Amino acid sequence: MYKLLEKFGLSKNEKELTEYIDYVLNSQLDRSNFVKPIEDKHVFKDDDVKLIAYYLPQFHDFEENIKWFGRGFSEWSNTSKTQPQFIGHWQPHIPIDVGYYNLETPNTFKRQIELAKQYGIYGFCFYYYWYSGKKIMEKPIQKFLADKSLDMPFFMFWANEDWTMLWDNGEYKETLHRQQLQQGDAEKFMDDILPFMKDERYIKIDNKPLLVIYNLANYPYDKYMAFNKRIREIAKENGFDDLYIMSVVKGVYDFCNMKEVTDKYNLNSMLEFFPHGLESWWGDTTRELDVKVMNPKFSGKVFDVASYIANKDYIFDTNTKLFKGCFPNWDNTPRRCYKEAQIMQSNPADYKIWLKDIINWTKEHKTKTEQFVFINAWNEWAEGAHLEPDQRYGYAYLRATKEALEEK
Repeated sequence: MYKLLEKFGLSKNEKELTEYIDYVLNSQLDRSNFVKPIEDKHVFKDDDVKLIAYYLPQFHDFEENIKWFGRGFSEWSNTSKTQPQFIGHWQPHIPIDVGYYNLETPNTFKRQIELAKQYGIYGFCFYYYWYSGKKIMEKPIQKFLADKSLDMPFFMFWANEDWTMLWDNGEYKETLHRQQLQQGDAEKFMDDILPFMKDERYIKIDNKPLLVIYNLANYPYDKYMAFNKRIREIAKENGFDDLYIMSVVKGVYDFCNMKEVTDKYNLNSMLEFFPHGLESWWGDTTRELDVKVMNPKFSGKVFDVASYIANKDYIFDTNTKLFKGCFPNWDNTPRRCYKEAQIMQSNPADYKIWLKDIINWTKEHKTKTEQFVFINAWNEWAEGAHLEPDQRYGYAYLRATKEALEEK
């Protein structure tokens, strides 16, 4: 074959480059996988497993982005300029339906909730950025709280990581806000979050408002435990039976033996937050796909999600309470700006298998009040993890979600 190419003056490398250029220029024209919206709506039933989608409230102007990157910057700025790194690489992800929205626009939430509920999403889990009283990206969720017509159950995920410049150039060059627990933070934290918890839409288990705390290891152990104790006390002082505190599976854990983690940190449950927690699985080099990356500046890895799903490696027993989760797709090339990116491309059919399996697992292993499954995410566009419709697949992931929930 290459002799034939040479006859026309093309080397093997030139042929690969030609195919790559053709893919970059024309892949957005491929509509073969596009799924149109449906008219029928999911009818929520008492015995449904409740599907929760993580929600990023980032798409609007706020102080930190304006200071570092200029007015108008959001993750749309990175997602829209990302290019495929190899033939078959799905980039850029181009939103349709709600489009390139601004979360300060009133109708955005309304359309998102309409879509989510139509396809079986029970509620949103809002990322909450809080630094000893300093809040970031809080305006959209404050607007949500104030507008009682937005009929969507929700709860908070405290994303307690340092705030850095990662969004613009893929590197941790500067830290503006550091995570630390100071004297009186438990009181300040609960003062800020109690208005949400007292809202009738806030999700509770047995009169215990749900709360995810992302990284427990960020603080000295004694400080965290004092904080944990005090926020639980404050919840009880405000009429709740307690808090229902969860943390994510992050790092290389033995998924089957996490009781020591929940006991150590006084947690009600652990939470799968893929792709975090898969490090031991992804760490096997046989899980990497051999692709021809065309950009010499790209330093990421491409993993084989299909074999993970085919082998049902997500089904296992564990010795503590664990909420199951999955993602429709993962590709943080836009956020990492090609530096140490992780690409885990999936498709709606495989995603449906994964989701349906963990829905069934949840029905078998969780009490009625704790039957929740978590999807990462509703709108993590810069990490390729979104249920919101896009130009390539249309409404396929939403439809797969609905079918996984409804099929027996």
